[in-house]
Amino acid sequence: MTEDEKFLRNMAHEFEEGFNSGDVDRIIRFYADTYVDVNLRNPVQTKAERREYCAQVMARPGIHLKVRPDEILIRGDLAFVRGTILLTQDAGSGGETTRIELRYLEIYERVQDGTWRVVWEMDGPVQEYVAGSQGH
Repeated sequence: MTEDEKFLRNMAHEFEEGFNSGDVDRIIRFYADTYVDVNLRNPVQTKAERREYCAQVMARPGIHLKVRPDEILIRGDLAFVRGTILLTQDAGSGGETTRIELRYLEIYERVQDGTWRVVWEMDGPVQEYVAGSQGH
């Protein structure tokens, strides 16, 4: 594993720890000044807008996530990270806990100091597919 791959895997760990502890500053440092979240209706965000968005998501009661990078491809000053997010949200007061498994793809850009910043991201729920099932 290269130093860049170690750095990118550690970013995922730091994001998970920061998110689960409610420390928005711990995670926002990984974002580029302009960021694209393909899942949002207005996908292009400034770092300040991304910070506000993350703070709102992290403020949801009982929310917790696990981030697992599954594959990292580095091509020059761009890195592509594909992985899995396990999201749980406790309904509280005896309600059911919601569990969602997502796949994500992030695109990172190497910045002048040699570190990486995420510039694009998209995620979505895992869908079952069995070859030859023809949707049955």
